[in-house]
Amino acid sequence: MQNFSDRLARIPELTARWRSGNLSDAAYAALYFFTWLIALHGPRFASRKVKSDPRPDASSWLADFDRSAGKELERVLVDRIERSHFFGLIPNVSVALSAWLRGEWPLLLTERIPTPEEVLEMQAAGRRPVTVVADYPRLLRPVLKKPNGFAFFVHDLEHAFKFFHDRNVHEGQRKFFGLILETVRQGLFSPYLGDKVFAEKFDYLISDMNTHVIHSLRFLGAILIECILRREGKAPHETLSSAAGDELAGLLQILSRYWAFSPAAEESVLRLVDGGFGEADAALIERAVLRAS
Repeated sequence: MQNFSDRLARIPELTARWRSGNLSDAAYAALYFFTWLIALHGPRFASRKVKSDPRPDASSWLADFDRSAGKELERVLVDRIERSHFFGLIPNVSVALSAWLRGEWPLLLTERIPTPEEVLEMQAAGRRPVTVVADYPRLLRPVLKKPNGFAFFVHDLEHAFKFFHDRNVHEGQRKFFGLILETVRQGLFSPYLGDKVFAEKFDYLISDMNTHVIHSLRFLGAILIECILRREGKAPHETLSSAAGDELAGLLQILSRYWAFSPAAEESVLRLVDGGFGEADAALIERAVLRAS
C-alpha cells in the first residue's frame, strides 16, 4: 500500500511539468496512465503482444520516459502502448491514447469535470474531453460514480474510442449533437427538463452516450414517452393518452422541421415512437442527420 501511495503522490510533479509547457497534453495523459497502472498492478501492469519483444518492465519503462522529452517521448509512449496489453483494460483505451499521441483524434484535456452542456458543445464541435484528476490524495477518492481518478480517466478514453473510431458513426454523432445543441438553445426541451428523471437521462444522452445516431434518437423518444407518462400518473408500460400522443408527435414534428428534415424523414422520426420503424427509416434518418448543416 505504501508503494501504491508513493507512486501516485508523484502525479502532481507530472502536472507541474505539463503546466510549465514541458509536456504536451497527450504525453501528460499517457504518463498519468502509466503511473496509475504501475502503482495499481506492479509487474503485472502490462504484457507483450509479440513474444519476440522484451517483457514489459516497469522500472526500465519509467526510466525511458524520464530520459525522453518532446516528440521523442511521444514516440516512446506510442511504441509502448501499441506493443502491449494492459492489465484489466479493454484495448479501446490504449487505441484512444495512441491516437491522441499521434495527433489523430482531437481530445481535450481538462482538469475539471465538464458539465453535460459543455460536453454537448464539445461533441458538436467534434471533440471529446478527457479529465485528469491530479491533486493528491483527491485522486484516490471517488469521482462521480467512478471509484477514483484513474477509473474516471479510463472511462473518458473509452468514450473517446466510441466517438472517434468509426468515421461514419463519428460524423453522425457530431451532427446529431449539433442538432440537439441548437434545440436546447431554443428551449424546445424546457417543458420536460423540470422532470428530474428526464433531466438526468437527457444529461446522459448529451454527454455520456456515444453510439449510432438511430440509437440516440430511440433513446430520446423513449425518455420523452416516460416523462409524459409520469406526468399522466402512469407506469412506464402503459399507453399515452390521445392528447399526450398528439403532444409527443407535435414535438417530434417541430424537431424534424427545425432540423430541416424532409417530409419523408419526418415521418420516419414519428415511426420511432409509433411503431413500424424499419431499416429504410433508419437509413433515411441517418442521411438526413448527415446532411444537416
